[in-house]
Amino acid sequence: MDKKELLLSGYEISGDENLHRKLHPIPYELDMQLDDLYNLAQKGKKSAIKKFIRLIHKYPRVPMLKNYLSVLYSNLGQIEKSEEVNHWIVAEHPDYLFGKLNLAAEYYMKGDFGKMPEVLGEFMELKKLYPDRDIFHISEASGFFKMAVLYFSAIGNREQAEIRLEILREIAPDSNDLKLAEEIFLKGKMEKALQNLRIGGENLIEVEVRKTVLTNIATPPVFTHKQIGLLYQNGIFIDEKIIDEIMGLPRQSLIEDLNKVLKDSIVRFNHFSTNANEENSFVIHALFILAEIEANESLGKILEVLRQDNDYLKFYLGDILTEYMWMVVYKTASSQLDTCKQFMFEPGIYTFSKIPLSEMACQIARNHPGRRKEVVHWFRDVFRFFLNSEPKDNVIDSGLIGSLVYDAANIDAKELMPEIEELFEKGLVDLYICGNLNEVKEIFANFKKGEFKYEIASIYDKYERIQSWSSNRDDDYDDDIDAEEDYPGSNSDDRQSVNTGKKVGRNDPCPCGSGKKYKKCCLIK
Repeated sequence: MDKKELLLSGYEISGDENLHRKLHPIPYELDMQLDDLYNLAQKGKKSAIKKFIRLIHKYPRVPMLKNYLSVLYSNLGQIEKSEEVNHWIVAEHPDYLFGKLNLAAEYYMKGDFGKMPEVLGEFMELKKLYPDRDIFHISEASGFFKMAVLYFSAIGNREQAEIRLEILREIAPDSNDLKLAEEIFLKGKMEKALQNLRIGGENLIEVEVRKTVLTNIATPPVFTHKQIGLLYQNGIFIDEKIIDEIMGLPRQSLIEDLNKVLKDSIVRFNHFSTNANEENSFVIHALFILAEIEANESLGKILEVLRQDNDYLKFYLGDILTEYMWMVVYKTASSQLDTCKQFMFEPGIYTFSKIPLSEMACQIARNHPGRRKEVVHWFRDVFRFFLNSEPKDNVIDSGLIGSLVYDAANIDAKELMPEIEELFEKGLVDLYICGNLNEVKEIFANFKKGEFKYEIASIYDKYERIQSWSSNRDDDYDDDIDAEEDYPGSNSDDRQSVNTGKKVGRNDPCPCGSGKKYKKCCLIK
């Protein structure tokens, strides 16, 4: 029996939507309210807190209610409250796997990887975590293996991560859990680099990043469309209807307004960064909309955003820079590779502002094989530029070059081996990013056409993913909410659940209790 079979042995994976009702009975009168409660949690209104707490007082043995309360707090931007509820769920409902997964996700997002086995088990094995269970719902299993992939990727055990990734591909091939796990696994090395765990060599070269110029300007720009103001008023949990309305505006004047938004973020950076009550997601909104409408004419403004310093990029973009910026440039710059190449040559630019352009070039070759030769020439010119540069030029960065080598290997650009070998010989490559020369050659040797071809997500998919895994929420909300009471005790007259026989709609909460919509959970499984 191989390792994958061992991890799947001793239990059954089921798609029965009523399995969670058997494990965690839901009283009939509460079951009738679940659709509305789910929607209430997703809307993220403060007034809903009191309702959830009252219901939890009444039904303390129903973990799904606490799960919804955690979602509500998260959607309100009150991450600490959401995490507090997650700890509460695990303490009172140790058999509720989603509670453990939420807590493990919290540790992952904080970088406390060592705490994840405390929640999911030392061996990250489902059967060992629940030895008395012989059946798990598909959403439980996929969520568990996703977290295991994230954990092993984070600690650098790619072998164990890959085994669990293969299981996910087998049991939940169309799930969001698999999509996220693949993204994290494939970008695992870069994730480590972001956490300052770079161990590639003793003499890594880094660029000295130019500082963003601070001004005292506080007056907002004047926009043609008043709807643009909504981008400043809404965080990352912005309503889709607002995005639809804005994207429906006349294209030319919309692009001009969005370009103003990007310029405003730079000119008024000092204003926004020193006013804690100001919303700062408007830059992400503007970038995502420009990408969705494929505003090629805005590339100059987008690159100007990428020219800013670490403080600016962290404040406005956070993890968006490394996770989704390549998609923005893919949709706005794929026809302007020469302009992107010139940007790669500029001195004083933050490493992770240039990496999205490398990823973009890689994905052009992956998604459009007919352009592979053009992309290979692009990489060759960039490699030769760095080979002909000196550290004093302030353009060479070992991490960036390691990422470029990794992306070139992932389009099977064997033609570039002379340049790649010379980069290694000169000690310009961060070995942690792409491995040593032999490991790079191994990537070429094991090249597969289907791998490393990333999905080009729609604007709505990007928002949904960010909202689900957002860890950089800086929204300030009043914790002094009259509706909040002490968390409830454990005495109640719970009744046994009754199957209502209701047909579950695509956008209804999944009956399995995962907290996801049915179409995003059991329907596709």
